Amino acid sequence: MTDDKGIKTEPAVDTAEGVEVLASAIAKKGYKAVGRYYSFSKWKQLQPTEAQQLIAAGLSIITVYEDSNDRPSSFTSAAGTQQAQQALHLAQDVIRQPKGSGIYFAVDYDASYYDYVHYITPYFKEIQSVFKKAGNPYKIGIYGNGLVAANALQDGLVDLTWLSQSQGFRDYKKFRDSRKWNILQGPAIKISGTEFDGDTINLTNGDFGGFTHLVPKDGS
Repeated sequence: MTDDKGIKTEPAVDTAEGVEVLASAIAKKGYKAVGRYYSFSKWKQLQPTEAQQLIAAGLSIITVYEDSNDRPSSFTSAAGTQQAQQALHLAQDVIRQPKGSGIYFAVDYDASYYDYVHYITPYFKEIQSVFKKAGNPYKIGIYGNGLVAANALQDGLVDLTWLSQSQGFRDYKKFRDSRKWNILQGPAIKISGTEFDGDTINLTNGDFGGFTHLVPKDGS
């Protein structure tokens, strides 16, 4: 697909709910990718069998890490370490997410520039440190408002950006119109009675961090 601004796009969805049984229904609706969670909260974690079913249906998987991550105090160096380690554990040991794909980390509130400098930057620097020690197996992404997405990208803290659907948040329109986003979140939709957020993938910016296969258990 190509939108009215000439951007090549694909439709996607994301949800905190397990959607193993809906994989075929999602694909039949024309969606190309599904965003799912890594977290310390087990109820919203992407599951191995779910990942297998989504891929079998021809869908790409996008992973995003989020615990609460919804206020300045959520973002500390210690939290960055813990969440990065948990993300790597789930990606490598549980899901077997392939190297070179991406993991987004959520900033799920309307963060200010002060918050970005004093809380979010140290958090992402620690994620970078943990990933570097692990050999940089995955690209780092950010989910959040336009302000944090633009600044984290400019400052080299992330490779990928996912713009929150909240149009009233800081710099939403500015970052949307910049076309620098990899994923643009949109309005809620329903598939077979289950609610999702709709998303648009920006293919013009190349790789968005999704993956379409899992690493075999023998690592080959």
